[in-house]
Amino acid sequence: MADLTQRLFGTQWQSPVLLASGTCGYGEEYAELIPLDEIGGIVTKAVSLEPRSGNPPHRVSETPGGMINAIGLQNVGLAAFIREKLPWLRDNLVRARVLINVVGHTEDEFEAVVAGLDGEDGFLGFEINVSCPNVKDGTLFGTDPAGLAGLVATLRRATARPLVVKLTPNVPDIGLYARICEENGADGLSTINTFPGMLIDVGKRRPVIGNVSGGVSGPAILPMGVYLTWRARQSSSLPILGIGGIRSSDDALQYILAGASLVQIGTALFVDPEVAVAVHRGVEAYCTESETPLRELVGGVQIPDRD
Repeated sequence: MADLTQRLFGTQWQSPVLLASGTCGYGEEYAELIPLDEIGGIVTKAVSLEPRSGNPPHRVSETPGGMINAIGLQNVGLAAFIREKLPWLRDNLVRARVLINVVGHTEDEFEAVVAGLDGEDGFLGFEINVSCPNVKDGTLFGTDPAGLAGLVATLRRATARPLVVKLTPNVPDIGLYARICEENGADGLSTINTFPGMLIDVGKRRPVIGNVSGGVSGPAILPMGVYLTWRARQSSSLPILGIGGIRSSDDALQYILAGASLVQIGTALFVDPEVAVAVHRGVEAYCTESETPLRELVGGVQIPDRD
C-alpha cells in the first residue's frame, strides 16, 4: 500500500484527510457514522471564551453548487468545552489528530481561550479562525495586516502547541497574510474559509438567511480554494491545510498538488458522512498506482513555462 504518512507539527499523520470545523461538531456527533481513527483527524467546532447563541434563523440554505450558512459560531464556550466535550476527544481518538478551532471578538479573548486550553490533554493544537465571514462584531483580524501580526505573535507567546491560522479568501493578496503568519510564529495555514454571499427569496422580497448574508461553501468554491492554496504556497513555507469544495480524491489531490499537506472536508459531509473515508482511500489508491509517496506530491503541480 502507498505511504500516506507525513510528519507535521511535531507528530505523525496517518492520512491527509480531516473533517473541517463547523461541519463535524466536536467529533462525537460523527463517531457512529464513520471510523474517525481511520482518517487524519478533525478540526472541532469553534470554541469562544463565553458561550454563543449564534445568528437568527434561517441559518442555512442550498445554493447552486453548494450552500450558504450563517451559523454565527454558536458554541458551548470554553468552560463547557473543557468539561463536556474535550474528555470524549481525549478518551476516544487515538490515531486521529485533533485541532481546536478558536474564535474571539478581541485579541484578549483569543489569548484567553488558547491559554485556558493549553494545559489540557486530548488535542494537538489550535486552528485560529480569523476569517469567519458572517460575524459582525470584533476586529476583522483576517483582513487587517497589523491586527493579524499582533494576534499571531500574542498567541505564539501563549502556547508552544501548533498554531494553524485559518485565512480568509477576501483579501487582494493572500500571500501577504500567509507571510505575516509565518513571520509572527504560526506553524501552519488553513486555506480557505468561505466566501461571503447572499440569497433573496423573490416571492417574499427578503433575504433567505436571517443574518442577511452568509458564507458560501461547497463545490462552487473549489477552483478558488485550489488557486489560493497555490498562491499561499508561493509566499510561505508553512504547511497548508487546504479547504473548500472537496468531494472526491481528485479534488483533494488538486489541493495537495497546489501545495497543501493536509485537506479538510466540510460541506460534502452533509451529503455523505462517509465521503472523508472515501477520499482517503482514493488518495491512497492514486499514490499506490503512481508509486509516489504522498509527501512527494505536495506542491507538485507542473506550471508551464510562460516564455
